[in-house]
Amino acid sequence: MEMVQDHEFIRLEKQDKQAWVTFCREDHLNAVNNACTEQILDIARALNTDETVRVIVIRGQGRAFCTGIDLKELANDRIEMSYHQRWESALRLFETMEKLVIVGMHGYCLGGALQLSLAADIRVSTAGCMIGLPAIKESLIPGLGTWRLPRYIGWGRAKKMVLGGQNIQGEEALRIGLVDHIVPEKDFFAHVDRVARDYLMACSTGNRMSKLMVGHAFDMDYDEALSTYFRLQERAQSSPDAWEAKRAYLAGETPRWE
Repeated sequence: MEMVQDHEFIRLEKQDKQAWVTFCREDHLNAVNNACTEQILDIARALNTDETVRVIVIRGQGRAFCTGIDLKELANDRIEMSYHQRWESALRLFETMEKLVIVGMHGYCLGGALQLSLAADIRVSTAGCMIGLPAIKESLIPGLGTWRLPRYIGWGRAKKMVLGGQNIQGEEALRIGLVDHIVPEKDFFAHVDRVARDYLMACSTGNRMSKLMVGHAFDMDYDEALSTYFRLQERAQSSPDAWEAKRAYLAGETPRWE
């Protein structure tokens, strides 16, 4: 595995078509301070323009994925609006980039961590992971989790989580559609990597164009969606991956995506 960027609190590694983004501020349960927002934005920008990467895994070292905003910095009045602006910019890049983004959720996935998970494509969690948006306890808004969460679990459930500030566990999150896979806590990273490999096997150009279409599902009317579909379908159908799919079908082989 190649080390691409080794920041103080976040590490970026790559191997072949996959990248790993690891929060490594484990003494603070990977709480996000100001420096973390600068580093995650820097990493998101780098990955967005990296044409070799197809699947990204975001995870947290130690006992938790991430506990969200650093409450010590917040209490000492060191969190300004620029913190939120950097964080949301990074999340939007992960949400809209032409790569599949998978988040591994274990221990705690709170506040900004859940916001990041909602901006990803696939969420992998342990059954006992504590998941929530507790920002109201600090008299804050939980970012654009307020915009993304209802799209996954519905308006009523989202209001309950946002306005109540209460946590749920991974099993409940799976039941209501907030996470996609439950894996064991032991050897968690290895389990997440196995899930990621399955998605990497499917990560053709058509797959990545499908991500873009699904990402706009609630934002476009029919005519705009149809026009966007035709444009992206043309990209997919004229891509080297589409030719590889035809070759593999005729040869009775598994396609090898670009």
